[in-house]
Amino acid sequence: MLVLATVLAFVVAPVFSRSDSVSASEGQGIVRASLSAGTTREVPIPRVGPAPPTRAASTIERRDVIGVVSMNEFSTLSVSQARADAERVTSNAGVDVVGWQEAQHFGSVFASLRQRGWDTKSFPHGAKELAVSWRRSKFEYVSSSSRLVAWGVDQRTGRYPFGNRYIVRVTLRHRPTGRLLSVINTHLPHKAEDRDHPGHWTTTSNAARARFQLERMRKEWEQAPGRWVVGTGDYNFDAVADRRVRLPKAPWSALAPVALSSYAVLGARGLRPTHPPTGRYIDYVHAAKADLRTGTLRFLGHRTITGLNTDHNALLARLVLR
Repeated sequence: MLVLATVLAFVVAPVFSRSDSVSASEGQGIVRASLSAGTTREVPIPRVGPAPPTRAASTIERRDVIGVVSMNEFSTLSVSQARADAERVTSNAGVDVVGWQEAQHFGSVFASLRQRGWDTKSFPHGAKELAVSWRRSKFEYVSSSSRLVAWGVDQRTGRYPFGNRYIVRVTLRHRPTGRLLSVINTHLPHKAEDRDHPGHWTTTSNAARARFQLERMRKEWEQAPGRWVVGTGDYNFDAVADRRVRLPKAPWSALAPVALSSYAVLGARGLRPTHPPTGRYIDYVHAAKADLRTGTLRFLGHRTITGLNTDHNALLARLVLR
């Protein structure tokens, strides 16, 4: 009798000891909880990507290289011209993210990119000229925001009218690691830099609004979520001249506490201007200064993509993610 009781204890005890156990299936992305009542429930858990590989009990840090492009689509292009430019840029195997400016008329172009493996986040109202696209096999959408940062100028208040200025932010999940990348995109007013004195402001309302916009961009960089933060944009201010002059409120100095451009890190030697009509480097790709300092982001190189219908050359920067 004593022997029988002992055997029953070993058989029954494990059944009750597992009644509140939880097991996770990483491949299915759910948690299965077996309850004492005999029912099973499935609880969704966030996707975090595959576990990092290990060697000799130490984690091997994953590394990936991505291409980030800043491209002004020139709003006066026809849809067919804009589509040809977009397909040329996104068909480049080294391009994974594109920040667009002057894209307000090209929603159908972005829709057509879906068939080519790309998704796009566009914005309504005054921010509709800005958009961000990403290669779907590399990233997935998480969240976004847009913020009005400078009022525009009409013909009564300024010589060179332009619309209200916005900053948009799109946060993406990097599929191989599950980590987040935020992309900040913007477009500064034209006629803000003095062409006769490169690296200096004009005396226009446009320049005043541009300085105001840059001041508010710092907050966006400081608050952007994710392991990595990059930026794209048409700044209408020559990066080469700005690097030499470094006015206190010009792009280099205004953003230096939070972000550095590929020009600041790599220079511009051998690089074609991004705005051929004026011979200036006004299209930018930035990386968060904190990420560059810690090594989680590193500029690998940059080049211009030429032969487009728009009046800009697109700037492609290659970055290492760690």
